[in-house]
Amino acid sequence: MMELRSFAKINWYLRVLDKRSDGFHNVETIYQEIALADRLRFEPLDEETCEIIGMPFTISPQDNLIYRAWQLLRREFGSSCRGARVTIEKHIPACGGLGGASSNAATTLHALNDMFSLGASTTDLEHLAATLGSDVPFFIRGGCAIGRGRGELLEPLSDVPRYHLLMVFPDAKVPTAEAYRRLDTATRPQPPATLDQVVAALRSGNLGDLIRSIHNDFECLVENEEWFVAATTKLREEGSLREFLSGSGSTVVGVKNILEHADLGGGMEYKKSRSGVIETSTHPQNTSVGKN
Repeated sequence: MMELRSFAKINWYLRVLDKRSDGFHNVETIYQEIALADRLRFEPLDEETCEIIGMPFTISPQDNLIYRAWQLLRREFGSSCRGARVTIEKHIPACGGLGGASSNAATTLHALNDMFSLGASTTDLEHLAATLGSDVPFFIRGGCAIGRGRGELLEPLSDVPRYHLLMVFPDAKVPTAEAYRRLDTATRPQPPATLDQVVAALRSGNLGDLIRSIHNDFECLVENEEWFVAATTKLREEGSLREFLSGSGSTVVGVKNILEHADLGGGMEYKKSRSGVIETSTHPQNTSVGKN
């Protein structure tokens, strides 16, 4: 048996560029892994199937990225990739822009590769991950990284301090495909900084520079929505210096401080305040998915 954490992500910067011939959009983004995580337990099965336990919602195997990751390894490695039971303890909300399903898929690729000694390298896993979804390759290495193309062309970023974050999970669903369709015809503001300037601000730990440079194109779709305004207000009341949308939403994130000034408790992934605000942090850069 193997039990691993499957970390969420936020986007410090997200620009949606042109629509591609394959129907996807080119993007320019900065991914950041955070400490909030699902927990996945993997056990080998004699049967040639992948049994998934604990999903808090109904989803068909064809749409479940954990199942599809197992299927992919079966196609690549045949019977060397045996059947598996995956028990999931969910903490990352669905449809929140935090990459929970993509992270679960990457964790599954890592776990089954190790559990069944398949011998795939990290680069091999990244290539396989790209066939499952745009965000899945990022979670193979995690940490902090620039993403281009669909998001699968990655440039890892080192020397990024850990940041103290606040989060609100509004009761609003923002389907990704619908958000992209709406953005195609929306009038978008120009980003306040270039991607390189955001990278420099992240690495410097200068909160003033960072909060001035964060950008997400999808915010123009929701900035006047009641749920978004309420979430940003709640985060400011809890000490946030800058609020922003993660991915296409609906999670709203606030930056509070550099982590050395925060006290989340020893080894805590997150904690919840009485007002419902989640307190967490960025995860150390360039760590593999699925550390115990």
